[in-house]
Amino acid sequence: MGYNNFEKDLDDGKTGELVVRKYIEAVGFVFDSDNNDYKYDLKMYYPPHEKYYTYEIKTDGYTSGNIVFEFECRNKPSGIATTEADYFVTYFKNYGIIWNIKTSKLKLLLQTIKPTVKEGVGDYGSKTKVYLYKMSDIAEFFTKYKL
Repeated sequence: MGYNNFEKDLDDGKTGELVVRKYIEAVGFVFDSDNNDYKYDLKMYYPPHEKYYTYEIKTDGYTSGNIVFEFECRNKPSGIATTEADYFVTYFKNYGIIWNIKTSKLKLLLQTIKPTVKEGVGDYGSKTKVYLYKMSDIAEFFTKYKL
């Protein structure tokens, strides 16, 4: 995302959530619900485990070779700092690939491998802060799915 336009970013994010949802359904999960607060984006049921899983989904429309994880927006914790999802998913729409990681594993990764911190990204006035990595530096920690 990253159009510096909240409405366009929101539309892109909802489209990305649908793409990820359709992929998860195609591998055997059943859609339960979506959510519009900080806790998670999707709740899916997996019949073989008889268990529900929640997903935080971010859509990335760049081809920079970087991956970011938002942690603050408008001077408040956000993104990876607030999510309660079981899994954190980044959908790279221009690459046609999904990166998936357990949220607990991602939080440990953020503490273990020092990211670059970028401030002032996002829509005008949001004061968004993100952790930035080169995709190649952390790719091994994610499960990847080609669409």
